[in-house]
Amino acid sequence: MTTKLELRFKTSEGKSKMIGVSQPILNLDSAVVEAAMKTIVDQNMFKKEDVNLLESIKGARYVTRTVDDLFEIE
Repeated sequence: MTTKLELRFKTSEGKSKMIGVSQPILNLDSAVVEAAMKTIVDQNMFKKEDVNLLESIKGARYVTRTVDDLFEIE
């Protein structure tokens, strides 16, 4: 089982963008995550062809993935 923290943003064009954090600290307080995301947005450093790729915060979530092998041939 693996867990990833997804930081979700909106671009200046209204599209969704995501930054994935592998092996995150679990059970972070939402205020801490939101403050970190606000810092990222305020830096205004992710642009492509005059589009601000991380203009506003959309949300954050932990995503847990479980893999159950059926069989494996070696």
